[in-house]
Amino acid sequence: MKSKELLTNDLPRLSLNDSGNKAIQLMNEYRVFHLPILSRNDYIALISEDDILDWDKPEDSFSHADFLNFRPAINEHSHVYESLKIMKDFSLSVLPVVNNQGEYLGAIQLENIIHYLADANEITEPGAILVLEIEQKNYALSEIARICESNNVTILGTSIKTIADTSLLHLTIKTNKTEIQYTVATFERYSYKVVGIYNAENSLDDLNDNLKHLFNYINL
Repeated sequence: MKSKELLTNDLPRLSLNDSGNKAIQLMNEYRVFHLPILSRNDYIALISEDDILDWDKPEDSFSHADFLNFRPAINEHSHVYESLKIMKDFSLSVLPVVNNQGEYLGAIQLENIIHYLADANEITEPGAILVLEIEQKNYALSEIARICESNNVTILGTSIKTIADTSLLHLTIKTNKTEIQYTVATFERYSYKVVGIYNAENSLDDLNDNLKHLFNYINL
């Protein structure tokens, strides 16, 4: 899915003539911590609640501010996962979406992406998630698939995340079974280290509790 398919125009747009106090009021009203500042359709900056709280003159307009230098944005044609990565990296509640000319089209809210992920088939399908820790030189997906198949477990999706400053990787496996104790035992018999087991009759139920593992699953 492209980022433009998740953008909303419901969020207010600030201008350089607006004050910090007005921005705080709108953030509270819309329950976000960031809002874009525009000059017509030109994206100027993304302002945060912390920026304004640290400003010694929040009653002034943003035309007098000297901190309008943060401009995170995503192109409308970029994949939604790229949007999520930017929002995760910068702890954003709002991410502006721009066209190829850099013009503001709208914004994505974090809750929109979470709802999209929750609707994704692999995530909402019942089934447990396994995390294996493997030496990179020993990684063989074909063998891992055979182990799962020998226990009548189907792999719905996988993702790999390397561990910094080591020769290890974490392989996250989404399965179609909620009861996988025999599969885990088989992995351990083949000397695989199982570092995470997340059983869920429906993965959506555990989405908030296991958001860290969801990010790993989509390789962020």
